[in-house]
Amino acid sequence: MNQLKENELILITIKRLGINGEGIGFYKRLAVFVPGALPGEQVEVKITAVSNKFVSGEITKFKEKSPDRVEPVCKYFGKCGGCQLQHLSYKAQLVEKRNLVEEAFHRYYEGNTDKIKFLDTIGMENPLGYRNKSSLPVRPDGDKLVCGIYAISSNRLVYIDECPIENELINKTRDIILKKLTEWHVDVYNPRLKRGILRYLVIRCFPNSDEVQVTFILTKEDDKAIKVLKDLDVKSANYSINSDPESYEIFSGEVINVKGSKTISGKLGDLNFEISPNAFFQLNTKQTENLYKEIKKAAKLTGTENVLDCYCGIGSIGMYLAPDSKEVRGIDLNKEGIVNAINFAKMNNVNNATFYSGNILPNLREFKAKGFVPDVLVVDPPRRGIELNVINYIQSSNIRRVVYVSCNPATLAKNINHLHRDYIVRYVQPIDMFPETSNVECVVCLERR
Repeated sequence: MNQLKENELILITIKRLGINGEGIGFYKRLAVFVPGALPGEQVEVKITAVSNKFVSGEITKFKEKSPDRVEPVCKYFGKCGGCQLQHLSYKAQLVEKRNLVEEAFHRYYEGNTDKIKFLDTIGMENPLGYRNKSSLPVRPDGDKLVCGIYAISSNRLVYIDECPIENELINKTRDIILKKLTEWHVDVYNPRLKRGILRYLVIRCFPNSDEVQVTFILTKEDDKAIKVLKDLDVKSANYSINSDPESYEIFSGEVINVKGSKTISGKLGDLNFEISPNAFFQLNTKQTENLYKEIKKAAKLTGTENVLDCYCGIGSIGMYLAPDSKEVRGIDLNKEGIVNAINFAKMNNVNNATFYSGNILPNLREFKAKGFVPDVLVVDPPRRGIELNVINYIQSSNIRRVVYVSCNPATLAKNINHLHRDYIVRYVQPIDMFPETSNVECVVCLERR
C-alpha cells in the first residue's frame, strides 16, 4: 500500500530512465518518476502525484549529480516537450537508449533475453540540426503570430523562435512565414473556442537539395492564407483542410498545391526521390542511410530473394534493397505515399520493385494466390506496432527472415514476443534517429526456427 502523500519530501537514488526521459528511482519498492533526474543521481524529491503503483515528483535538491549531466543547448529545454535529454551528454544518451530497449524486452518479452544480443546504439557525429520536418500549431501573441511545441504531457503550447535540432532552413522559413502571416492578419485557430482558420504550419526540407515544402492546415479555404502561400519563395506551397476539432491527425483531407510543385526532391545514398506533404519519411535524413544499411545487413540478401516491404511509405526501404533482390513489393495504406513510391521507382529506373495501396493482409493473400512468396519480410509499422492478424499471418507463413524496424521499444518487444515462437531473435540494433530526445529506433533480425 502506498503510504506517500503529495508534497512529502523523500531522498532517492535514480536507477534508470523511463520511456519519456524521466528518471526512475524507488522508495520502499515503489517506483518514483522524476523529470529531469539522471541515472546515478541522488536527489531530494517533493511528491507531486500519487497512485497505488507509482508516484511522481520534482527535484528540490541534488545530493549528488551525474558526471554525465551537461548544460542544455536550447533555451526552451524543460519547457517545451520536443526534447527530453539535452541535459545528458550525447555519449551517455546512446548508452541509455540501449538500456531503454533492453528494459522493454525484460518487461514484455517472455523468452530468454540473455540469448538476445543487444548491440550498442549507432549515433551521429553531430546530434543537432537533423530534423527535416516540423509541424507546428500557430497562435496569436499580442500583435504578432507565433508557433510552438506542446509542453510534455500537456496541451499547453510553448512558443519558440528557434529550435537547435531542426534543420536551419526550417528555422529561417518559419520566421519568414510568421512575419507574412502577421502582416496579412491571417486568422488563426483557437482550440479552446474551436474557431479560426489556420491550425498548423508544416515545413519540410532536405539539406541535400535545399528545396522547401510548406503546407498550411486550415479549417476552411481562406484567401489571405492562400495569398501568403503564393508569396513564399519555396519549391512547394500547399494547403489542406482539417475542420474536425477532435482530430488528432494533422492531415485529414486532400493536399491542394497553390505554387510550385506538390513534391520536393531529396537524396538517399545514390537514390533520388520526391515526396508529397502528407507522405511519411524519416525525420533524420543523415541517419536514415545508416538505418537502411542496418536493414540491408539484417536482410542478408544474395540477389535471389523476393522481398516484401510492409508499411512501406514512399517505398524508400524497398528501393534501397532492390539492387540486391530478385523482386521487391511494397504495401502501404497511404495512397499518396504509394504514388510517390511508384514515381520513385521510375525516377531511378528500378524495374524489380512494385508498390500497392491498401490493407496489408488482403494484399498478402493476393500475392500468395498469384505465386509471390516472400523470402524476406521488412516491417516498419507505426508506433502501435503490427496488427495481430498480420502477426498471425507471418507465423503461419514460410517467410525465412523478418527484419523488424521500430520506433517504439514497448510495442516492438510485445510483437517480438508473439513472433519468437516461430522465429529466433538474432540481434537487436538500436539506432539514434532522434538525438536529444528519449526516442530510439531499432532494427531486429529474426530467422525462422
